[in-house]
Amino acid sequence: MNSNYEIYIFGSAVLFFLIIVFFYIRKISNSQELKVKIESLQDPLESSNLINEDNSNASLDNDTQTEQDQKLVIFNLISSDKSFFNIPQLFGFLSNCGAKLNNGFFSFYDEKNNEKFRIINALKPGTFDNETETFAIVLVSDLAKVEYPLLAVKSMIDIAAIFSENFHSSMCNQDRTPITKQMISHIESKAQEIERIRKLPVNSLDKE
Repeated sequence: MNSNYEIYIFGSAVLFFLIIVFFYIRKISNSQELKVKIESLQDPLESSNLINEDNSNASLDNDTQTEQDQKLVIFNLISSDKSFFNIPQLFGFLSNCGAKLNNGFFSFYDEKNNEKFRIINALKPGTFDNETETFAIVLVSDLAKVEYPLLAVKSMIDIAAIFSENFHSSMCNQDRTPITKQMISHIESKAQEIERIRKLPVNSLDKE
């Protein structure tokens, strides 16, 4: 009888000890700060010497024109899987679309031989040659300079859409956000407004 009682006392003591140990360990684990190493994932575009879109106006031969005077429209065409475009095919496509390669840039011109918009390499140094490797290009136009801003925008959109289809690329805005119909509509409205202001008499512009 005494041996059973001793076993009961011993078992109770062990159980009590285990309970104390459990709560002690739980307290320590709750109070201890867990250190988590967070590594930022770098955008492949940011790690590939991407041209800063804010400085893309440097490719448009500014002369004395200030940033306030410019009305830039910028489209990015980025390879869907970030693979390099086939440069001979890219050259052939743009040439067939009517672009002319000048000083490493492709330019589209209107009927009066005035530049409507330009296509540059989105990766530094921004130019094209036979050895170019790039997965992104930029279409840029200064609507303050072109004679017919709305036609220039529509032409840019058409070329961008055909290019995207043929070269499996995404059409994005200057922030590299995918273009939506609403964005396109806004850009076209912007071009229309520029044309409207140009047609106003000088006196009307002063009043505005």
